[in-house]
Amino acid sequence: MSPIAAFVRGLDPRLKLAAALVIGPCLWKVHIFMAAACALFLLFLAVPLAAGQAVGGKMVRSLLSFVLLWVAVKAGLDALGGVPSEYIAMDAAQLSVRLTALLLLGLTLALSTSARSLGLAVAWALRPVLGRERAWRVALSLSLMVHFLPACLASMSQVREVAARRCPEAGFFARMRIVPQAVIRNLGQKTWNQTLAVACRRLDGADAWASDFAWTGRDWIAASFLLPTVALMLFL
Repeated sequence: MSPIAAFVRGLDPRLKLAAALVIGPCLWKVHIFMAAACALFLLFLAVPLAAGQAVGGKMVRSLLSFVLLWVAVKAGLDALGGVPSEYIAMDAAQLSVRLTALLLLGLTLALSTSARSLGLAVAWALRPVLGRERAWRVALSLSLMVHFLPACLASMSQVREVAARRCPEAGFFARMRIVPQAVIRNLGQKTWNQTLAVACRRLDGADAWASDFAWTGRDWIAASFLLPTVALMLFL
């Protein structure tokens, strides 16, 4: 594991979750150059984190492919609507930068923090507001959602690779029919496995979400970097 990945993984999940919740909305409001700088920095973090996963590199490429596809669809719809070409290019560039930064932010959070740790952080933050009996339900829901993001990307990459090897003669439209069906079936099986895992580990109760966090020196270092960065994003 690279030093960067080890450092990010070792940070307090409360710090990473708070940073993601603050930076995420800011990416749609800050200047485009600030959003581009954030995207490059998040890519610098996501690449070593993804290197430790079996299909980590493909997960990053899948996200970037999704951005290109979405931007191309929007640009095509704008062109059909009669929008001038200079505005189409400007909007496409801004959307691609902001969407890439947002997706990399979510991927970095998901790859650097286990779903269990994020759930504990959410339960810790919501317990004073919602109470002990309600906070763990929100934490469990968020944990399952966060766990499903890399699982979905990994399943899609694996299905596409299997389809390419077992059906090399299949054309583009044939794969567009095969791949989504296989991905949905695979994710359906994973959902059932997750349900069994929650029941077997007894995570469906408030006692399982009692947190015991410890703030360390690396958390102070990361916080001293994040606070000025967020302030700069908000006021520029």
